[in-house]
Amino acid sequence: MGGVVQFIRSVFLLAIALGIAGTLVEATGLVGREAAKAHQRGGISLKWLNQQLVENNPK
Repeated sequence: MGGVVQFIRSVFLLAIALGIAGTLVEATGLVGREAAKAHQRGGISLKWLNQQLVENNPK
């Protein structure tokens, strides 16, 4: 009886792990597609953000 419960638990944990892995793959693909779109539009300028981070005078 204990072997059956452990088998079902293992199948359940495997299903959860596969679900998490699938979600991670989907999110990675989404980020990759958005990065490709940004690159095609000429990239993203971070000049303003960099100036705000390195500025010595707090406002």
